[in-house]
Order: sequence, then C-alpha cells, then structure tokens
Amino acid sequence: MNKQLLESIRYLVMGVLTTLVNYVIYHALDLLLQKQSISPFFSYKISYGVAFFLAVVFAYYGNKFFVFQKTEKKGIQEFISFFSLRVFSGIASFFLLVFFVDILHFSHGLGWLGSSVINLVGNYFASKFLIFK
Repeated sequence: MNKQLLESIRYLVMGVLTTLVNYVIYHALDLLLQKQSISPFFSYKISYGVAFFLAVVFAYYGNKFFVFQKTEKKGIQEFISFFSLRVFSGIASFFLLVFFVDILHFSHGLGWLGSSVINLVGNYFASKFLIFK
C-alpha cells in the first residue's frame, strides 16, 4: 500500500475518532443543558463550543503522531498553528450548524452531522498542506 493511501486511511480513522469524541461531548452536554432548563436555542451553541475545543486538542495529538507520524518537537508554535486553523474552520462549521438548524430547521443532530462532514474534508487538506507538511 502506498504511503499516500495509508496516510489517507489513518486520517479517516482519526477523523472518525475525533468526530465520535465531538459527537459524544456535544450531545451529552446539549441534553444536560436542556435538562437544566437552558433554552435549546442556546444549549446546542454552548455544547458546540465545548465539544469543539476538546475535539481539537484530541485531533492535534492524533494527527501529529498517528496520521502524519511526526515525532520531532516543534513546540507550541505548531499547536498554535493547528489550533488557529481549527478555530477558523470551527467558526465556519458553527455558522453552517446555525444555518442548518435555525434556517433550514434541521434537528440539532443532523445539523451537527452536516457541518462536521464539511469540516472534516477541509481540515484534512489544511493539516496536510499547511500544518504537518
């Protein structure tokens, strides 16, 4: 199997794992906040922010060591670059989520899924060509 294909498979596996981390945190927190009488209008947005942050930390380490197999220490600058790029893509994904839920009236879960799939594809190319080149 060639290196590029193997890397793509590892990225897909890591993407699925990161998505699961994000999904579990997002949905658990969304349900918890709604049970605490937080309006659904706010609960999914708060849940998204918390889940996004934790998933980005998970994704950084997974991408660095598992997907792109980088072992050299590049310090905090690499993490800041990765995190900054993910914040940018996360903001775009957040607006997609709001669009899907508030404008198109998708369920919270379906809106999250749609925005996450779009985000996953964009993040692969950004990580490969900008962060872990």
